Amino acid sequence: MRITLLLAASLAMPAGVIQGVVLEWASGKPLSRTIVNLQPVPGSGVKLRNWQVRSGRSGQFSFSGIPDGLYLLQTQREGFLPAAFGQRRPTGHGHPITVSKDSALFAELRLHRMGAITGTVFDENGVGIPRVKVVAYRARLPLRIASEGTSDDRGIYRITGLELAKYWVRTTAHQLDDGTGLLPQFGPEAHEPRDAIAHEVRFDNDTPDANIRPEPGNLATLSGNIVCDRQSAVDIVISSETMRKKVTGACGGTYSISALAPVFYEITLSYPDGSGSGFTELQISQNMQQGLQVVSTSTMFIETRPAPRMPVKLFARRDDLSGASPTQQIPTPTAIVGSGHWEFTAQVGPTQYVANIQAEGGERRRPWRAVRPPEGFPVFVEPFRGGGRVRVTISDRAAQIGGVVNRDAKPAPGVPVFLWPVKEETRRITGGPRETLTDIEGRFVFSGLPPGEYRILATMDAREITPELAEEAQARTLTVTEGQTVQAALTLWEAP
Repeated sequence: MRITLLLAASLAMPAGVIQGVVLEWASGKPLSRTIVNLQPVPGSGVKLRNWQVRSGRSGQFSFSGIPDGLYLLQTQREGFLPAAFGQRRPTGHGHPITVSKDSALFAELRLHRMGAITGTVFDENGVGIPRVKVVAYRARLPLRIASEGTSDDRGIYRITGLELAKYWVRTTAHQLDDGTGLLPQFGPEAHEPRDAIAHEVRFDNDTPDANIRPEPGNLATLSGNIVCDRQSAVDIVISSETMRKKVTGACGGTYSISALAPVFYEITLSYPDGSGSGFTELQISQNMQQGLQVVSTSTMFIETRPAPRMPVKLFARRDDLSGASPTQQIPTPTAIVGSGHWEFTAQVGPTQYVANIQAEGGERRRPWRAVRPPEGFPVFVEPFRGGGRVRVTISDRAAQIGGVVNRDAKPAPGVPVFLWPVKEETRRITGGPRETLTDIEGRFVFSGLPPGEYRILATMDAREITPELAEEAQARTLTVTEGQTVQAALTLWEAP
């Protein structure tokens, strides 16, 4: 009844108003307090900003006083897939809305719930084991933890908030009440990803029966003294491919970390204010005593060659083995950066690209981690060295790919265009795949590109590009050289 009243009211509203309601797809129930965005299409003559409101208690929302133009109407809510007006697929984008002085629109936005994986952690007799942590990884290398859950009193776990994809599940090291250790294990009984079952996650449903039977084995305890150059509390982070744990200690004191599986670990240490750090790499196979050292961190100098035409924005993510660390912006030209493995990226002007980022001494290899992520430049900051230097090498000969997207022989505005660098090295320079939106005339441009081979695709039916999607859609392949500008006419691809 309320939705009917809203529809009737919307027809009597003055021009330039968009109203609507946000509903759960499966049940049709209103979703209150849900974020709704109205985004102008580039080049539509509207000042580029997003209008944002939250839906009311009955799921209703309203935008008024909207300038004439072309817009995308989108919504998002925790635990749900993003949705948009005119969306064809749950993983796709919406179609633009034309707003004029005579327009009035009522939009119904339906959200699909994100997927989940459920299963049971069994012991050797097929009885559920409680309190075991289970992690989910996207079924691709390198391993990156997507989400995690813990088994209940029946041994049943549920991992929520998963995007539509295939996943591996794996238990973490766990110690039972009698002291028996359980080793990390992929489901159902695999030691390596290649032998594990990949579980396909779908929206609005749980993916069941992702059962795991972890193998008993010996777990270790790592302990020792903490040595510092001053009195302070110390944050200790230990990471492996299955876990990332943070404990606290104090200078001059001791630490102890138990229930560790026999694998490689990286340990980073820091003072709470970031003024000191330490780093250690260990293969742990049995109980070990290992002293940890923290020293005050000296200032690192960030050098750019040649001089950039615009200020450089430098970003870094601590590349611990779990892949769970957030990205942070690094001030230039000087910064305090903790020791250990990092991934650096940088943003420069549109006619330049970052060819390399390297610390003094070059890259430090990690033989136990053969597959490196392509999202940034690997940089190792040596522990206990006074100062240091990171060099950002910039090229002035950036390439550019531009063009127009057509649909039914007409320019298609507001269409996502995806760019996939074919080689891993190129993806590292670009910071991964690129995405942009066509303007009011259907035009797009990707600037600041290194030379190389790219696949390009225009579609509203996906939110990210992958090699599999590029093959399915028969995405065009373009090759650019340094300083070259390539124009491409694309046809909007619609998934079958």
